[in-house]
Amino acid sequence: MAPAAALPRGAAAFLGSSAALTASMQRRPMQRAVPLAATASLTYREAASGIEFPLVQRLWLGEEMRCVGAGCRSKKIAFIGVKVYAVALYVEAEKMARELGVRNRGGFFEGDDDFCQALVDGGCVKALQLQLCRDVEGAQFVEALEEALAPRMRLMGDTKSLDAFKSFFLDKKLAKDTNVILMYRTDGALDVALRPGRVDWSTIVADLSVPSPGLCRGLFEIYMGSESVVPDARKEWAAGARKLLESDDIRRQTRKGGSG
Repeated sequence: MAPAAALPRGAAAFLGSSAALTASMQRRPMQRAVPLAATASLTYREAASGIEFPLVQRLWLGEEMRCVGAGCRSKKIAFIGVKVYAVALYVEAEKMARELGVRNRGGFFEGDDDFCQALVDGGCVKALQLQLCRDVEGAQFVEALEEALAPRMRLMGDTKSLDAFKSFFLDKKLAKDTNVILMYRTDGALDVALRPGRVDWSTIVADLSVPSPGLCRGLFEIYMGSESVVPDARKEWAAGARKLLESDDIRRQTRKGGSG
């Protein structure tokens, strides 16, 4: 039996493997831990805002999370487009890639809508990371989200979950560069964490946890659904999902090639 071929470096890197990412960089001697900003290496740059997000990172829950794309939320003020925040989507890459592979073999995918829907449906930890481009009052930040979520939550009879989510932001002042993580857990709970800048998210505890599958899904569909508030980001996320699917195809072909 021939030995299994190694997974191509590009595919492994996209899946978010620490080993592959490390191997792709110049080797450096071991150093003492330093602040996150000094250790950032591979990043995903959101084009409109110029904000960069870590390509791979760990949060307080789940495995390594891979950034599959980002976009910018803008609003028109006096006919001028104003950037409010950049938003990146993170998923547990290997788990999501396998799910995308199963859907693809079932003939599920036709266009961007299908790929974005698959990312929302995926049975792994998912997170939206938002970074503010300007100072925003918490009430302003959550108002538009509440307006979009309220009809769904009323229909489900779960307005208490939305109230808890809204209340968390009402008295907050979100200064420029504030980071917000909205995590969709596999148990259907929404975790929220807010920090004044970039931190090592694996070391924190969520500031709020709301057990509501409806709130989770509704919130993620505001960003990833057909009526997305960041339509340009949907294109990036669909492209990222396609790359995950390609990496799963390569992984499966590699395993088949090594079994002969």
